[in-house]
Amino acid sequence: MRRVTIAVIGNAKTTRANVDALISDVVDSVDEATIATVYDSEQSDGQTWAQQFAEEKNIPFIAYPDNGYDSLFANSALDELRLFMLWDDEDPACQLAASRAQEMRVPAYDLTDGLMLIPLSTAPIPRPQKAEMPTVEAEEVQPTVEETAEEVVSAPAKDPVAEEDLDEEYEDDEYDLGELMTLALEEAGKIFARSFAAEFMRLLKK
Repeated sequence: MRRVTIAVIGNAKTTRANVDALISDVVDSVDEATIATVYDSEQSDGQTWAQQFAEEKNIPFIAYPDNGYDSLFANSALDELRLFMLWDDEDPACQLAASRAQEMRVPAYDLTDGLMLIPLSTAPIPRPQKAEMPTVEAEEVQPTVEETAEEVVSAPAKDPVAEEDLDEEYEDDEYDLGELMTLALEEAGKIFARSFAAEFMRLLKK
């Protein structure tokens, strides 16, 4: 009986029609198939489509999060295992998969290129390293409790006397402004009254 376990891996872009068609061709050529996905924290679109294909066709499906290659290899006959990779040269998931495939002598195929066999060089393929935030940057982003306390202590204290003087000065300014407005209105009234009286006397003399 011919069996195959298809492990779909990687994050490269493709179409659902491509994923369905290529997996279907392989599944139809064997007597028994299992579909799996291996990923870090979440599945890519292509892996989600592979899972949906398995569910629609009633094909056994197993997900291996946290890059569970050890579990995949333990649960599968290596001579029946095939890695279908959504290949991208810049994808760390593909680099890790290639490294593990080389290590376990499992064939890998490019799911974005008609299941072209991916040549695995004889030189060891290094596994990608997870990027970590530098310690200095982390300290800059997150100030310590001591730094926060120092800022509070070093902040200048408010002078209640100075604030009182400022309030009084502000009140004086308001008073002076009101007094000026009153004087201006009085002067305007006087000018109007003189103009009116002069005009009235001119009319009387006619």
